[in-house]
Amino acid sequence: MNAGTRNRGPLLALAGIVVLAFAVYAVLASFVSVPRVHPDEVRYMIGASSLVEGDGLSLRGDEYGFGPLHAAVLALILWLSPDLEGAYPWFKVVNALFWALTAIPVYLLARRLVSAWWAVLAAGLAVAIPSSISVATVMTESMSYLAAAWALYATMLALERPTMLRQLALLAAIAVAFLTRSQLGILYVGWLAALGLHWWISAPARPRGRADLMRFWPSFLPLAAAVVGLGARLATGSSPRDSLGAYWELWRGYDLFGVAKWFVYHLADIELYLAVVPLAVAPIVLVRLVRSGRAGSIVDSAFASLFLAANAAGLLVVAAFTSTPWGYDRLHDRYAFYLLPLWLIGFVVWLAAGLPRPLVATATGVALALALPAVLPFRQLANEAGIDTVPGALWVWVESQVAGPGPLSGSRLLAVFVVALLLAVVLVPRRAALALAGAMLMVFAVTSVLAWERLIDAPEDRVFAGGLERSWIDDEVDAGARVTKLYVETVACPASATTRHALFLSEAFNATVDRAAYLGESVPDGLPIERVDVGAGGTLETSPGNPLVAEYVYTQPGLDLDGDRVATGTTAKLVLWRTDGPVRVTNATSSNDVRTLDCA
Repeated sequence: MNAGTRNRGPLLALAGIVVLAFAVYAVLASFVSVPRVHPDEVRYMIGASSLVEGDGLSLRGDEYGFGPLHAAVLALILWLSPDLEGAYPWFKVVNALFWALTAIPVYLLARRLVSAWWAVLAAGLAVAIPSSISVATVMTESMSYLAAAWALYATMLALERPTMLRQLALLAAIAVAFLTRSQLGILYVGWLAALGLHWWISAPARPRGRADLMRFWPSFLPLAAAVVGLGARLATGSSPRDSLGAYWELWRGYDLFGVAKWFVYHLADIELYLAVVPLAVAPIVLVRLVRSGRAGSIVDSAFASLFLAANAAGLLVVAAFTSTPWGYDRLHDRYAFYLLPLWLIGFVVWLAAGLPRPLVATATGVALALALPAVLPFRQLANEAGIDTVPGALWVWVESQVAGPGPLSGSRLLAVFVVALLLAVVLVPRRAALALAGAMLMVFAVTSVLAWERLIDAPEDRVFAGGLERSWIDDEVDAGARVTKLYVETVACPASATTRHALFLSEAFNATVDRAAYLGESVPDGLPIERVDVGAGGTLETSPGNPLVAEYVYTQPGLDLDGDRVATGTTAKLVLWRTDGPVRVTNATSSNDVRTLDCA
């Protein structure tokens, strides 16, 4: 084999990883026939539809409030497709492509620290993580994973050599990530924090002066703009929370203990997600990188700074969100997995260095890896939260296998899992270094199989079982028609799971649905929606004297409206009515009278 072929080998392997990952994930995603995550997936499909229809980026006529780039990509696919049903499979194919392409920036980032073949390993591990199940959902995860990886790579380059061009490229990469997923704006905070850390670590080797600081003026432009914008809002009397868009509810006070608790919980979640070893060896790697950085290695200093700053900032945001009522008291590795490539690269750096095990750093890592799972309640790990807590697929299954009388339990097996992997960290010889990567891939594979099974075998599939049309509303109304979703979901009148899924999925696949209303004390569906109550003569009113006016309404069976019954769709037997004016319930004189077949 000549030198040219050897040099091309890692690049060919990287290309193979991208192609294989794309093919595998595109095929797996095809087994998911309808959206699973409500209302999130419906939100992005509505946004794409509004763009294609010329209504701008909106949700049911209201402000969109989320990153526009993902919706724009979906809109392009929808524009090239006959309808939403035809576009839906392509949404997932493009997700698979975005996910697979993430291997490239991860490879480039790892290549700053290790040889080409080790960088290929890091890239392969990064696209093999079980959060890959998100490619089967119409959500921002796949695109944001790719955007975040490029932003992390751009941060590394800017830390190494902060030229004006590199700083501007970094800001552009962060802007793309932010416009894909607003949460990723925290990457800018991570950049500023990494800059400070890098300044401290490399100070002994490179004395700094005031003139050197002036080189960073491009990086502080967004911060200055944010301060000016905040000042302008305060000067005009508007609330700073208005700038958060759809996340305005997060402008609130936070319990510091609660945030700290969830920070630790999510760090433990990362440990168990990555099969323990990357966290256990992190102190070893970071100590080596910091020492090397202080001795003059700009690359080592840059990565150590990036690793610490990005994880601190990213996990702080996830912990703060989870500590709110909208965190639902559960882990959200869905919001933290974009940090995992940094941990995987650190793990590969340790492997490439020959598995160094200095006493103090190794003991620190082992102690930390033992303490974090001990602090994390097992119920937080073993939960059925779908894509929110992906390792839950593995540990729910483990718990189910040992349920019942006997000495075994899920939490005890978790302890065995942690201790066994820590013994491997300490005892595996250098010649068997790749066995540790193999063990990690095995954990990824088992978790992924269980997570995909959980996603593929879901109750949403029953909504259109038997070949029922997904576009059953669009098929019955004119292209320019406007349809309103109306539903009842109260303690006194609960809806079945099939009915709830049918209401969401009918909106997802029918572009003519552009408005929604819930009756009385029903639970809102998480998107812009109007509350209506039964007024005089059964007329539904948004406020006293203001009737709900609609051309068409689709709703649950048993809710009889004044108008023409046009069609029935889904296994929930939802009904499409033509009302052409104020919407009136014929069999009710007050909201308390309203009943559907689910609760009759």
